[in-house]
Amino acid sequence: MKKMVLCISFFVAFLVLFGSLDFFASKASAETHTYDGKSPYYNNCADSAVTKKNVKINLNGASANLELKFSTTCKTAWAKITLSRPAKSDGEATALVVRNTDNKQYSCASPGGNGEINKGQTTCYTPMVYDLDPRKAQAVGYWPYTAGETGWY
Repeated sequence: MKKMVLCISFFVAFLVLFGSLDFFASKASAETHTYDGKSPYYNNCADSAVTKKNVKINLNGASANLELKFSTTCKTAWAKITLSRPAKSDGEATALVVRNTDNKQYSCASPGGNGEINKGQTTCYTPMVYDLDPRKAQAVGYWPYTAGETGWY
């Protein structure tokens, strides 16, 4: 009986300290923010866009500029890749934005992005992830047989 009372006391103390068992589950699950997965043009977030990180990806005399964009108004990040020449085939290039706290990621082909770079096109962008500190985001670009990534911001 004494052990049972001790166990119940411990459980009650746990609930008082942490609220519920969901305390631990919520720490490991993906974050959900209003802007996650939305187009950078949602709520005019792109109007306050600045490039926080960028990298050049070179391939057979051509190049791609991979950017990590950040909205100073919305506190969101997204990836944008721009080729120096029109794509020669469909799905030739794409970009990905990744958030560090929960590994949430979106590509240009995700809803809210403008689609992979297809024949004749030169650019694509991803949907946004909320990126207010302590969160950080990174852009990753894929081009045939090569890839690049920005630093985290």
